[in-house]
Amino acid sequence: MLTHPTADDVARRIRAVIRARELRPGEKLGSERALAESFGISRTLLRLALEQLEQTHEIVRRIGRSGGIVVSDGKLERSLNTVESLTQIARRQGWRLTSTVLSATLTPGSAADRRLLWLPEDRSMIYRIIRLRMLNGTPLSLEETHLPAYRFARFLDLDLTTSFYGHFEDVYGIHPKFVDETLDVTAADSEQANLLGTAEGAPLLCIHRIAADAHSVPCERAIDTYLADRMRFTMHHSGFVRLSATRAQ
Repeated sequence: MLTHPTADDVARRIRAVIRARELRPGEKLGSERALAESFGISRTLLRLALEQLEQTHEIVRRIGRSGGIVVSDGKLERSLNTVESLTQIARRQGWRLTSTVLSATLTPGSAADRRLLWLPEDRSMIYRIIRLRMLNGTPLSLEETHLPAYRFARFLDLDLTTSFYGHFEDVYGIHPKFVDETLDVTAADSEQANLLGTAEGAPLLCIHRIAADAHSVPCERAIDTYLADRMRFTMHHSGFVRLSATRAQ
């Protein structure tokens, strides 16, 4: 053991523990108290080392009953087909998610909007809102949201930098319950590259989403485009998954 370890020394020891235990992103390293005791150091010194590792996105410190020091690789983890808002997902993982509204207009719905949002012929206007989402101050995604205007009166008067799902529930009493999502891989065009701070042609992950309320009536159509190196998508299934395959005769 080092007689007078520095924060750099402790950070290296923490990395060694992560490698030795083969911890994956999302797994817990332990509590501050347990780590400090195992290293024989003060919690003040430990926190200095943790700050270094947090700045390089190697760990995330989460508060609360289920909190602790969690291994990270700098990616936001999101489950497919979830009705949880991105704001909630980021907060739970210890990230700070902010939004910049690039445009917000009331406009006639397209043919796809009318079909996918079940817009009545006499109520075919939508709100089209485009936002840049930032994760801890750096670009994460571009989000284009289409909402049926007849269901969300005066939506553009609300704070559009906060969670839309929060507005759905708090202001309109609409609770998204079902979601249908499709994940594609695309390449950044010049405008996307400029907004996301990446190179033209860089890989992007694109989710096309339709969300519906408890009555299965669509309430949102969205296209979310993420920087591929900042996201991880997961899917958990507790039931039996049947795989089909053709067999050569």
